[in-house]
Amino acid sequence: MSTAVYTYNTGKYFSSAVRAFGWISTIFALLFIWDGSITAWLFLPACLITQFTYYQLTFDLQHMTYREGGTLAGITFGKKIPLQGFEFLYLKKNKYSKIMESRGSMAGTTMEKFDGYLLLTDGTKLHLLQRDKKEKALQEMVQIAQDLSSELRDLTEMKYY
Repeated sequence: MSTAVYTYNTGKYFSSAVRAFGWISTIFALLFIWDGSITAWLFLPACLITQFTYYQLTFDLQHMTYREGGTLAGITFGKKIPLQGFEFLYLKKNKYSKIMESRGSMAGTTMEKFDGYLLLTDGTKLHLLQRDKKEKALQEMVQIAQDLSSELRDLTEMKYY
């Protein structure tokens, strides 16, 4: 009998700045522990927590529920929500802009990313993934579509007139 529970990590829970702070605080905690500080032990797990906490989406097809939330050490924090069914999965191309500022100048960049979504029958849209390359995103979305026995639509080449 195959399992009817599918779990997908949909992204990092903490921003890159918070994850960098986790590394820095862990390095300082190790230095202070070396000097004999007892309170530095409290800051030691900051790196592990910030690096290994993800957004996760879990589908339990046997009980027809899903859970969306954060996960740490294999434990997902989030409420179970009843699942009525799947409409379809789709892949979309989105443009993101980023502005970098310094004291004397400002520069902007625009990037294209490919976002994968799942539309549920109750109208809820769930974000599954975001990749830089279409081939990688499409490959992962095909696998998810096979897991959930759902239709996959590629909306990346849609043109609007």
